[in-house]
Amino acid sequence: MDQHIYSIADPRYDLREMDSGRALNGIFAGGERTLLRAIAARTPKWVLPDHLTTLAFVGAGVCGLSLIASNCALGFLWLAVIGLALNWLGDSLDGTLARVRNIERPRYGFYVDHVSDLGSQILIVIGLGLSPFLRFDITLLALVGYLGLSVLSLVKLHVSRSFQLSYFGIGPTEIRIVIGSGIVIAASMELPKFELAFGQFHLFDFAAILLFVVACATGLFSFFQDAGKLALVDPPRHIEPGEVIMRKVGD
Repeated sequence: MDQHIYSIADPRYDLREMDSGRALNGIFAGGERTLLRAIAARTPKWVLPDHLTTLAFVGAGVCGLSLIASNCALGFLWLAVIGLALNWLGDSLDGTLARVRNIERPRYGFYVDHVSDLGSQILIVIGLGLSPFLRFDITLLALVGYLGLSVLSLVKLHVSRSFQLSYFGIGPTEIRIVIGSGIVIAASMELPKFELAFGQFHLFDFAAILLFVVACATGLFSFFQDAGKLALVDPPRHIEPGEVIMRKVGD
């Protein structure tokens, strides 16, 4: 029987990038970390990470409701930008504040933070889909792509202890910047509409479709890359067949 045991720390394989904790390498990650540490150092003592997690969820609700309200008045789009900014601040600062103060709660914090993130994402996407600038079905398609990458990150965390928060320089903060920029553009100018065989499309519908395609391609690339690395540390186990004795029925 093949009884070789391979460890993820086996020196024969360079798997450091799959065993490096949080992997957040977004375009703005460096500057964002510096800014968040500075804010955390100046945050009043009575403000706790749970307060910031709540702020993130409330910000997402404000953003979603304001996007829906923009059907009545485009001025609500500016309130949506403020809600999105609050969502970023709360979601990005809660973990930083816990680390700076050395009050981390790894299991509780991870669970509450990511469940809250899921709720926030749904609220924002529903708002986008019910706004005048995106088709609801296409918005949900983009959400499927984003959540697919999120699930992939959680699976990778389980098997390799590396939590991938960004892909090819794009993470949650970069996605928020794209959404916020789109909201500002929509509030500032009239956007073109296109009549196609499948119905009417807005300019941002094409961006949402592109996001879905890129998310699928990124997920496939990451899957094959990580599966190849994991195959090295978890190779096939070959078991030698035992002796087989043939007997007649009734013997």
